[in-house]
Amino acid sequence: MGNTLSVADVPGSQRPELRLLQSRLVTHFPQIMLAVAQELEMLWPACVEFAAERGTELSDTADQVVPRLLATVEAEALARPATAPELDPLLVAMFDQLGRVQFRQGRDLNGILTAYQAGARVAWAHISQEAMQVGLDARRLARLAETLFMLTHDISARTTDGYVREQSERGLVSHRARGELSGLLMSTLPDRNGIRLAADQAGWVVPDELAFVLLRDQDDPPLTAKPRLDPEWLVVHVGDVVGWLVPWVAGIEARLQRALGDVPAVVGPPVPVTDVRRSMRVARSARRLQDAGALPNRMIFVPEHIDTMLVHRNPELLAALRFRVLAPLDPLPESTRERLVETLTSWLRHFGSRREVAEELHIHPQTVRYRLDQLREIFGEALDDPAQRAQLFLALVWGAPPEV
Repeated sequence: MGNTLSVADVPGSQRPELRLLQSRLVTHFPQIMLAVAQELEMLWPACVEFAAERGTELSDTADQVVPRLLATVEAEALARPATAPELDPLLVAMFDQLGRVQFRQGRDLNGILTAYQAGARVAWAHISQEAMQVGLDARRLARLAETLFMLTHDISARTTDGYVREQSERGLVSHRARGELSGLLMSTLPDRNGIRLAADQAGWVVPDELAFVLLRDQDDPPLTAKPRLDPEWLVVHVGDVVGWLVPWVAGIEARLQRALGDVPAVVGPPVPVTDVRRSMRVARSARRLQDAGALPNRMIFVPEHIDTMLVHRNPELLAALRFRVLAPLDPLPESTRERLVETLTSWLRHFGSRREVAEELHIHPQTVRYRLDQLREIFGEALDDPAQRAQLFLALVWGAPPEV
C-alpha cells in the first residue's frame, strides 16, 4: 500500500480531468475573452473591438497559454512554490505594445491595469466553473487561481514597461524637438512655415505673439532660485543668456508672476513669432537699465517701462538735455538747487497740483507756493510753454537719476 501512487501523484499530463479541462478551455477561450472584453467595456472601451477583431489570434493564444497555465498544477509543479507561466515572446511584445498605445492615446496607465484585474476576475469565474465541472481537486483549483493572478501581475508589468518606455522615448523626442524649435525661433531669419513644422514635431501650439523672458544675462550671477517652467513655455540658451519664450495670451502676467516669484526677470515686449530676437534685445536693454538703477531691481514687464527706456536709450543725449534745460539753476547754491529741482520734478509729475506736491515732499503748501514762485522767476515763461515743459518732463521725471 505504502508504495502505491495516489491519484494526486499521477503527472498532470496523464490525468484525464486536466486533459479534458485543457480541451474545454482551448475551445472556449475566445468566448471567455469576449466575456472579459464585455466586462471591461467601461474601463477600456476599445477592448471589445480588440477581442472581436482578433478571434483567430486569440485561439492561437489559447494553444500557448492554456497548456502553460495547466502545467502549473501538475504533480511536479505542485511540489514547488507557485510561479507565473512564462509568456511567449509574441505575447510579451503584444502587452508591451498595449502599454505604448495607452500612452499614445493619452490614457492613464491605471485604467488598463484596473481593466486587467477586472478581466482576471471574470476569466477566473469561467475557468473555475470549467475546472469544477471536470472534477478538479481543491488543491489544484487553488494553485490554478494563484497562478492566474500571478500571470495577471506579470502581464501588468509588461504593459507598464511598454507605457513607461514610450513615455520616456516620447519625452526625449519632445525635448529634442522643443530645443530645435527654440533654436529656430531665435535664429536671425526664422521662417514661419519652418516654425510650424518644428512646432508640430514638438507638440507645441504656435501663438500669435511671443515674449522673451530674460532670466539671466551674460554678466549676471547664477540664479539662486529655480522658477517654475510652464509646459507651454520654451527654454532658450543663447551663449550665456538664459530665458523663456512665452506665448502672449490673456492672463500671462499673473502666471509669470506666480512662476517667477522673487526672480528679477525681465519680460520683453510681445512680438510676432518671427521677431523673437527683438523681444530679447529689448529685454537685455532693460536689464542694463536695471543695473544702472534707472529701472527697479525686480521682475518687470518692459511694456510698462517703454517711456523710461526711450529716455535712457542714449545716456549722452539725456545728459545733454538735462544740462541744457536745468542751466537756469546753475548760479544757485547746491542745496537750493537740489530743493528746487525736487519741487519742480514733483510739480511736473502731478501736473501742477500744489496739494499733491506738498503731500509727496512732506512740506507745507505755503512752502510749495514759495518755491514755485522762485522757479517762475528763474524759468520765466518756459514753465507755461508746452514744448519746454515736455523737455523738462523728459529730463526730470523720466530722466531722473536713480534714488540713493
